Formats: sequence, C-alpha cells, structure tokens
Amino acid sequence: MKIVVIGGSGLIGSRLVSKLREQGHEAIAASPNSGVNTVTGEGLAAVLKGASKLGAPASRHVAQ
Repeated sequence: MKIVVIGGSGLIGSRLVSKLREQGHEAIAASPNSGVNTVTGEGLAAVLKGASKLGAPASRHVAQ
C-alpha cells in the first residue's frame, strides 16, 4: 500500500515511515524536507496529488 505520512521526517513520523516500509508499504514522507510546510499547508496539495497519481489510498498526519 502507498501511504503519505505528513510530518514523515520528524521523530514519530520517521519511525512510522520506517515501520511501514519494513512491512512492505511504500511510505511517502511529506515534510519540510520534501517541500511541505505543515504550518501553512504550502506544498501539501502537490504531494497529495502526486501520491494519488501513485495510487496512495491513505495518508497519516503526525506533524505537531
């Protein structure tokens, strides 16, 4: 399964991304490192749009 994790480079998000990948999922870490500003939402639409094109049926928000 392809999953977008908002805040995927943070403490919890990076662990979640690692666990998802260990389980065979394709986890996409959406974070400032990937051009997503979690405060303003800038870049989020592009990541989610790109993920939906990749077939990502789920997203997880773990940003603080």
